[in-house]
Amino acid sequence: MAPRSRARRAREATDADTDDGSASPSGRITDKGTLLLMMPSITDVNGAGGVAARWNEYTRELTNEGWTVELWTVDAEDPDRAIPRYHLPNFPSTLTDSPGVGFCHKIWRRLNRRDPVVSCVVMTDLFSNVPIAMMCAGTGTPLVYSIHTDIAQLDGINMAPWSAAILQSTTSALAHATVTTSPSFKRLLESRGIRRIKDHYRPLPVSGVVAAADALSDAEVAAVRNELTAGHPTRPVMTYVGRWSAEKRMHLLKQCRPRGATLAFVGDGPMRDAVMDWHDPPRCVVLPGMRPRTELAGVYRATDWVCSASAFETFGNVPYEAAHCGTPALLQDAQGFKDQIDASESRGALLEFDAEDGEHQCAAAMDRTSLLVNAPHVVRSEARRMANRGTCIHAVVSEVVTKWSAGPVRKRRRIYLACAIWSSLVLASILQVMSFFMRLGVAIGVDFTTGMKNQRMSKRRWALRKTPTSTVELARMRSLVHADVSTAKGDDRGFDEEESGRRSPDENVAPNGFAGGGKQRNRKFRKGSPPKVTFAPNTPEPTPMWSRSSLDGPRHRAPVRPMFPVRVFLAGF
Repeated sequence: MAPRSRARRAREATDADTDDGSASPSGRITDKGTLLLMMPSITDVNGAGGVAARWNEYTRELTNEGWTVELWTVDAEDPDRAIPRYHLPNFPSTLTDSPGVGFCHKIWRRLNRRDPVVSCVVMTDLFSNVPIAMMCAGTGTPLVYSIHTDIAQLDGINMAPWSAAILQSTTSALAHATVTTSPSFKRLLESRGIRRIKDHYRPLPVSGVVAAADALSDAEVAAVRNELTAGHPTRPVMTYVGRWSAEKRMHLLKQCRPRGATLAFVGDGPMRDAVMDWHDPPRCVVLPGMRPRTELAGVYRATDWVCSASAFETFGNVPYEAAHCGTPALLQDAQGFKDQIDASESRGALLEFDAEDGEHQCAAAMDRTSLLVNAPHVVRSEARRMANRGTCIHAVVSEVVTKWSAGPVRKRRRIYLACAIWSSLVLASILQVMSFFMRLGVAIGVDFTTGMKNQRMSKRRWALRKTPTSTVELARMRSLVHADVSTAKGDDRGFDEEESGRRSPDENVAPNGFAGGGKQRNRKFRKGSPPKVTFAPNTPEPTPMWSRSSLDGPRHRAPVRPMFPVRVFLAGF
């Protein structure tokens, strides 16, 4: 197909009405053209993070505006639109793409196919960004590059952050428009040499979340709060909602939890095994499983604060959604979050969770923002002020396609295809070398990244669950006998009440007097009898085969499985 006919076809598609010459019922053009959207996923939040939820909304917006959307994702069921997957050794469940010659050839053929003509390509952060951008340049197809992830801080890539800057700046230079998620992240990217950034997107619509929050009864919210606090609804509670991965720095939240407060984790992700070990109600409550956005409305209303220690976020959908439900936030002073909370602290507070006095900063921030807990209208009004800041993806795509259609016609240049194939081979080789050393490190016990350590520990725990050795069981038995003898002698150190799940007198005191005395909080949903608790204190749990580190002190003693004479006899050899 000649390049000129393609430009003419795209221009006609942009100006076309419906087939019968009438406008659509909503007054919008029903066939503006075909868009190729490339991203890891629009459905799997566990594998793709908040990018999946954001692109799900973008896809709906583009479809409502009259564009025909052709989705290319890593988890696509259609093999013709599936992006090859690369399994990260440090986080195998994460959805990432794998560059390759076959994928380049498939994209090149699709961009040159006449029916339907591709009006524009829209893609987010992929390993194949540079090859795709080169093929768009070689075929004269407009490209919109959306940067949603700070890949320089991803586990593994953070060892060489300059590589991320090279990939993103090259792709941005070849794109017709580059858009990101927030003003602060835009400034950070520009400081790394990525200059051609057009604008930032406006936040995602939250009408569904707000409607779900308003529809909840006080009893329903009380049930969720009971779940978050493991049956202690009068304790102050701060909740992390989202994906459990290394770059989120969730361990800092555990370290900075003020005494007397409950920290709840809601979500799932690659670090599930490590986070599940933190469950120690009522201090730390772990609730695994991703929840729909409308179901999270109950979590937002039931908690006192949402929190995050991540310095990785490019915007932060969770605190934005929670603010529209009237809940303040305690967030890391980093890009993305800076655009949501200012010096007035009318939506929460920014602090340094990674500082030496992180716990003190967290307690002080809870004290300063405690009045917002009983003033949700203040938080909501402040959140509405930034709802329309930024641009929308439909406006960006329409502007790019209009300029491209009216501009000069570019000839097809196969040199770009050759460069794309060469760059994909280089990237694939680098990923294979990185994968080899990571797998070797996991095998020999050398951890180059946090994700590798998590994978190695998960494999060790799984092996102990499936095939526990007699030596391990004997060691458990000896430790139990030793503990029983110590208890008989009056040594009760092994039964520290503060680590047993029961509340000690000190744990009944909230930090800085919050919710104590005359400042008792009086939210309506706290009245009445609470329903059944998901994680009740002192509830027997499945027998673990390893010691679980507690939050504040000595280690738990795991129960010992029954012994058999043959296994005891073989243990001596």
